[in-house]
Amino acid sequence: MSHLTYVSVFSIIVIYLSFLFLTAYFSEKYGTYLNSDRIKSIVYVLAASVYCTAWTFYGSIGLAANRGLEFLTIYIGPALIAILWPVILKKIVRISKEQNITSISDFISSRYGKSHALGILVTLIVLFGSVPYIALQIRAIFLSLNVVVGDKFTPPDPTLFAVAVLGIFAIIFGVKNLDFTKEQKGLLTLIATESLVKLLAFLIVGSYITFGIFDGFTDIFKRAYENPEYRKLLVLNEEFTPYSRWFALLFTSMMAIMFLPRQFHVMVVQNHNEKHIDQLKWMFPLYLLLINIFVIPIALSGLLLNLPASQGDDFILLIPKLFQNETILMIAFLGGFSAATAMVMVSSIAVSKMITNDIVIPIILKLKKPGNIYKANLYSIRISILLVIFLGYLYAKTLVKGHLLVDIGLLSFAAITQCAPAIILGLFWTKGNKKGAFCGISLGFFVWFYTLILPDLVERGLLPSEIVTEGLFGISILRPTEFLGLSGLDNITHSVFWSMFFNVGAYVVTSLLTKQDEEEVIQSHSFVKVFQKGDLEGLIHKKAILSTEEIKKLIHKYIGHEEAEALLKELFPDDKLERADFSIHELLEMRIRVEKLLSAYLGVAAARFIVEDKFTISKAEAEKIVESFQHMQTSLRITEEEVRKQERLLASVVRSVDDGIIITDVFGKVITVNAACEKLTGYSRDEITGKRYLKLIDPSTPRETRKMILKEAQLGGIWKGEVIGRKKNGETFPAYLSIASILDEKGDTIGIVGVLRDITEQIEMQKKLIQKEKLASLGEMAAAVAHEIRNPLGGIKMAAGLIRKDLSSNNFTVDMLDSILSGIKDIENIINDLLDFTRETRLEKEDYNIARIVKGVVDSFKHEIEEKDIKLIYSRFDDNTILNVDGIKIRQVFANVLKNAIEAINHEEGKIWINLYNQDSYVYVEFIDNGVGISKENLEKMYHPFFTTKANGIGLGMAIVKKIVDLHRGDIDIKSTPGIGTKVRIKLPKGEISYEKKHLNS
Repeated sequence: MSHLTYVSVFSIIVIYLSFLFLTAYFSEKYGTYLNSDRIKSIVYVLAASVYCTAWTFYGSIGLAANRGLEFLTIYIGPALIAILWPVILKKIVRISKEQNITSISDFISSRYGKSHALGILVTLIVLFGSVPYIALQIRAIFLSLNVVVGDKFTPPDPTLFAVAVLGIFAIIFGVKNLDFTKEQKGLLTLIATESLVKLLAFLIVGSYITFGIFDGFTDIFKRAYENPEYRKLLVLNEEFTPYSRWFALLFTSMMAIMFLPRQFHVMVVQNHNEKHIDQLKWMFPLYLLLINIFVIPIALSGLLLNLPASQGDDFILLIPKLFQNETILMIAFLGGFSAATAMVMVSSIAVSKMITNDIVIPIILKLKKPGNIYKANLYSIRISILLVIFLGYLYAKTLVKGHLLVDIGLLSFAAITQCAPAIILGLFWTKGNKKGAFCGISLGFFVWFYTLILPDLVERGLLPSEIVTEGLFGISILRPTEFLGLSGLDNITHSVFWSMFFNVGAYVVTSLLTKQDEEEVIQSHSFVKVFQKGDLEGLIHKKAILSTEEIKKLIHKYIGHEEAEALLKELFPDDKLERADFSIHELLEMRIRVEKLLSAYLGVAAARFIVEDKFTISKAEAEKIVESFQHMQTSLRITEEEVRKQERLLASVVRSVDDGIIITDVFGKVITVNAACEKLTGYSRDEITGKRYLKLIDPSTPRETRKMILKEAQLGGIWKGEVIGRKKNGETFPAYLSIASILDEKGDTIGIVGVLRDITEQIEMQKKLIQKEKLASLGEMAAAVAHEIRNPLGGIKMAAGLIRKDLSSNNFTVDMLDSILSGIKDIENIINDLLDFTRETRLEKEDYNIARIVKGVVDSFKHEIEEKDIKLIYSRFDDNTILNVDGIKIRQVFANVLKNAIEAINHEEGKIWINLYNQDSYVYVEFIDNGVGISKENLEKMYHPFFTTKANGIGLGMAIVKKIVDLHRGDIDIKSTPGIGTKVRIKLPKGEISYEKKHLNS
């Protein structure tokens, strides 16, 4: 007698759903721990295993119990096509990423000129095909509950409760971001977890039945073989499954694994690394093998235990129940529940996105009263998810009674297969067009409905039987089950044959007889030749454009504000968001990018409608353009002699100035420069003409400064200030820039003139003046210090006298010696630091292997490093870096920095990373520690003379380091976070090497 009651099973369902929620929630919140490529690859494969639904968990056993090995076709097909995934699937993924495609309908619509009509057609077909499949899962849950707790439930219906929760889960973790191309980590982890649960459950129950109830595979197969009725189930038998049906099922399963909406969403849209496909091609077939290994044993076990074959779908539950093993029974139930719920969630998300993108949003846009499109999009997807699941629930409760689960699934497979020719042929044949695709898909779907669904409706009594027995309108060749006189095939094979015949035939013939429009040509080449680099966007020559401000308004209108800001940063990288002077070509490229980015949120059809609507020049705008040209013509009506006179005057002024002069148009594009500017920047006049003058300003110039320059130039004002100039060879220099707008008689800006002056010498003079002032102050201070030195010297003399008088006390003698040595060391450090900082330093350069100097310094601190048990790591280290430097002084620099790093570490897990690498024309040496760090306030004072945070020392160490690095024309940069650590990066320029490398060993 079973002790599993309605309440206990309902409680287990609630606990399991809570577990799934927490799994998805924590994977999103702490997803950084799942970011390794190996884990992502495993999650991707397990998520793709959503292909194995309740059909697999229950239906395969039912099919095996009734038709033998036929169930294998549903899994051999995907395993066979997996061999081609590195070619076909990788191509589909690459195209989808480049086009920002988020669904099957988007993919087909985009391939055929972004056809809205084609998108609607595919969406309706997918909806027709998906609802029965979702119903299959819901019915599987319902039937399994019947088996576990009996036929009668008390309200609430646990099936309705389960599907309602699934809808909520799908909304929470699947519609968190309207851009479905972004990683849905919570959803994928949840689906992967359910794939793992159903696999483990199937293996556990299968092992229990095979090895617990029977004596293994041999026992089961031997008993079955002894029964002539069951023996037929173990061989390929024309009576059960004709070879024509095998071929039809293999073909439809091969197409289903690629193009079912849930498979496309997981395998294509949520693929963020093409390399994962290489793992999928062998791991997925392995998963299929494992989850089917006990199908035949369980099916045969049920029959051997005298369970009716008509209940084959429930054998995995009935057998444990028969032997009153409630634990195995609940494991089996949860496995089937996982298989069903995973499919329902992903399918509802994928189909709802198609409904919203291809039907709802375009209708709203065409009504010209869009309101808040972002909210409309969000609510539409959420409502569509609940609607799709509810339709599946109604279908499960009404139309699917009396059917094997497999039969329901095959209806969906055959429906989705109608999209396959348009996709596969579209990937490799550039001549396929939208008229061909529309005719092929619509005709194939009509034949599918006529030959497969119509007989089913007749069988249920919803249509008169004469349609099947006599044919439509009494025409015998129109009999749905013997269409055009073809007989002897089962319904599925018959429907697949004719639907594919008309689908492919109509596609090819129509494409050959009709022409592609311009957009179709572009899209066909971008799909077929996705792996071939080429500028197909150049084919677009009739597109209007928008200003940057209009583009910003457009994106904010149709996307949520937070997502819009992220999208604008992607569209306008760096400081381009503040620009208003894009060229026509740049704005044209931006138009294409705007459409692609909107496609990820709103779908291809809606994005195309918005862009076509907003990027069209109105009559008023056209009149303004004509007026502008007329104004330009009037302003240019001056004599040739006047022009030449003005040019000569301007040229003489420009030549007489020693500073660099730049003249640009209103967009900041250089028209001409003087000789001084050519000499200063290294660009010839021809090289810089047509480029933006901001090219001469290094990005290291403060962002606020660059914004002010652009703002004043746009407003027709004047700006003066210091910037960092940039030469052609990449060198930078401090510069003084003055820009002013050139205005016409109406006060309109017609150009910009800029003066660029190198102020390197002035800055160096300022530095030297400050240094001299410091040195002068130090010189005065040195005398005072010398006076102070007498005190420690007096102490040393006194200690020495005491030693001479009393040599009998060894302890006292040792103490005095320590005192003498300590005093001497302090004096030497003070004197040496003062002398190094105050004297004029000259470098004695030779060629040195920098790696040897660094390692020599490390060796000298070996005792301190070992004493603190610090782990030293050479992370990125080039052993063959040669520089012309003052080796002694560079060693002093490294020693000072390393010493600071060692002293900063005061815990047991101390680490110091040392990097040495070449980049551009510089060599970088980095010392990184995980010590106490430096506060922001102290970091700003690091190079100040006599500033120190240590208990001892006078604070000249980093000042001397800075001085030595500056003398080598290098730079030093310190970044630190209190409590985390400090990074010191020393940058030294590559100079001429004076000696041959063979001489360096000396």
